Formats: sequence, C-alpha cells, structure tokens
Amino acid sequence: METTTKLRLPIAGSYHSFYQGYIDRVSGKELRQLSERQEDFIRSVYTGLQPGNAIKGYREGKWSLNQLLGHILDTEKIMHFRALCISRGEQAAFPGFDQDAYVRTANFDALSPQQLLRSFLLHRELLWGFIGQVPAGQWTCQGTVSGHPMSLSALIHIIFGHLEHHIEGIRKHYGPFLPGGVAL
Repeated sequence: METTTKLRLPIAGSYHSFYQGYIDRVSGKELRQLSERQEDFIRSVYTGLQPGNAIKGYREGKWSLNQLLGHILDTEKIMHFRALCISRGEQAAFPGFDQDAYVRTANFDALSPQQLLRSFLLHRELLWGFIGQVPAGQWTCQGTVSGHPMSLSALIHIIFGHLEHHIEGIRKHYGPFLPGGVAL
C-alpha cells in the first residue's frame, strides 16, 4: 500500500479547475501531518465553544460556526464517498451538490458544537482508514463529478485543501466567538 507521504498531487486535467485553489493550498505538504494540525485546530475551536457563540454568523447571511463545521463534514463525506466509489471502479457519474441547500436543511444549529466535533473527528479517522487501504496504482483512477473528470488523488487533496480554506476563514472572521486560548 502507498503511504500518504508518497501520495502525489493530482495531475492537471484530472480535476475541474474550480478545485485548483484547494489543491494549491496543500501542495508540498504531507497530508497526514496537515490533517493532524487541522484536527487540532478544529478541536481547539469546538471543544470549548459556547452554544450561543456556535450559532452566530460573523455577519448577516453568513454561516454560524456550527453550520460551517456541518458543511465541512458534509463535504468531506461526499468527497470520501466519491473516492470510495472511484477506487472500486464505479463508472456512473456523480452529481454536484448545493452546499447552501445542504446547510439549510441540515439544522446544524440544533446540535451542540461538541456533537459536530465528535462527528468530524470520527469521519477523519474513517477517512484515514480508507486512505491507508488504497493500493498505490489506484490514485490516478478517474470518475466523473459534475460532468468533469475527477481522480481519486484529487478528491483526497481537495478534502484537505477545502478545510484549509475554511480554517483561514475561521481565523479571519470568527475570532470574537471563539473560546479563549484558540491560536489564530
């Protein structure tokens, strides 16, 4: 089995250009170490997050911290599912998804921040179990997502790059709501 230190960036053309920013965010980084840092940051934000602060957006129309983590978790589950299917040779195309509709219907603000944190950490554990079981030759396998090619390697890199994008947003916009001691 290929280790994560050997998981190369996906080649151009094996994903839609929409995802380039996420892939660029993880270029040159060892994904396992990055994942651990991401998990530590999310843990530091959500462990002591007060429920009242968890349901506030930083301005009108922006997601609350609960909605944000719910969105991150939904996205990681969807990308993980797509990766699993592609690794098994699925030929059916995968549709896109409307992130705003998903957040609207999920009612993440009814959950405690700690419930969402537990779900996120559990999913990351399951994701790494999957990554560790992918044979080296499968990382370049491709499927179709939203009408465009998508490689297994791209999906995995997008997961980590997507969270990097949102961690930057948390640091930039949500500071007043965060528990004391969170390193911004």
